[in-house]
Amino acid sequence: MIRATFNKLRIYKELPMQQLLDSAATQKFENQLIAPVVYQTWEDRYFGKTHLKEIEGFRALNPNLDFKLFDKVQREAYMREYWSEHPIFSIYMHSQFGPMKADIFRYCLLFERGGFYFDISKGCSAALSTFLNSDSTALISFESHDCFIPPNPILADRMQHADKQVLQWGMGFAKGHPILLRMIENICLHYTLFKNIIFTNPKNAIVRFTGPGMFTKSVREYFEAQADDSVIQAGIDFNGAGIFALEGSWARYSSVPFYGESKHQPIVL
Repeated sequence: MIRATFNKLRIYKELPMQQLLDSAATQKFENQLIAPVVYQTWEDRYFGKTHLKEIEGFRALNPNLDFKLFDKVQREAYMREYWSEHPIFSIYMHSQFGPMKADIFRYCLLFERGGFYFDISKGCSAALSTFLNSDSTALISFESHDCFIPPNPILADRMQHADKQVLQWGMGFAKGHPILLRMIENICLHYTLFKNIIFTNPKNAIVRFTGPGMFTKSVREYFEAQADDSVIQAGIDFNGAGIFALEGSWARYSSVPFYGESKHQPIVL
């Protein structure tokens, strides 16, 4: 009873939920290869007061980038228009959780258009342009915890943190980048291992299939084939500047269930 009352008071302070509109850059972006836009997605366009303020702060820190938000209707419309003839579209449509759809969407969108992607609950306290050179083709970073699968020893000299998982809540890529193509292909290749399987913990399965597990595999495979200094590796959590949870971002779950609490369900049909 006390906890329920506390939660009601907590969300009440964030109301009314406010609409987030797209914004345009006001300064020039120096990188020549990565499109100067940050794409984000969520089920709708409405956020709590504190979360919205934090999002606006992230935008203000990057005045040389456009910011575009896709809600679930726009997200599906994009996938249908540009990817309906590709096997990834069927996997997208048969995915049972919003975060899976957001995962697939980010890889497809950045491959087709180029640019940056950040989860709507995430941010960075350093301007994204400060990580890049004029000829950088990608921006990636790493999680702080180890990947359960050890890396190929050849990666010791090609990846900053070859033993860590590559995070995928924030990234940037030039259009058509082969890392993204490899990721899309890996999801399609491994689909049958996840199709119609009941998972005790669906969240863990999603991490493996469309999340940082598969992304780490794809990035490793790319660097096993070649070294590439044009892919900027921004340390752990963007050299400590990454923000894993923007203040107030929890409020978005007041209208959308948190997928991490699901049990004994398939993640894709």
